[in-house]
Amino acid sequence: MIKKLIAGELSLADTFWKFGVLGMCVCLFVVRFLGSLLAGKLHGISLYMYFSRYFSLFNIDTTLVILSFCYLICLAAFVWYSVVLLLGIWRSSDKYDKSVWLRYVSRLATLFLLFICYQIVF
Repeated sequence: MIKKLIAGELSLADTFWKFGVLGMCVCLFVVRFLGSLLAGKLHGISLYMYFSRYFSLFNIDTTLVILSFCYLICLAAFVWYSVVLLLGIWRSSDKYDKSVWLRYVSRLATLFLLFICYQIVF
């Protein structure tokens, strides 16, 4: 399915609404949820600050380490998915021949959606 998405073989409507809007909402929810759990455990300290100053191998908070690992993996998956999504919508809109207007609107809407999602996450 990811190969078809990247190649632009899916319809523009499916690519934009299912993978773009719905997929980014799910990814954004997961990243924000894990980030809020992690922020509750860090008590106002940044993740970098915790691991550079307060982390000790002799006194490991396993919950914090697991949450940090899951958060960073989900954040990397979010960035990867946004690149895949952008490629998929761009290529799918190239093959869309019903309306030139919708072709460019979908591209601009995707760029705007990714901009908003990145503003929320970072």
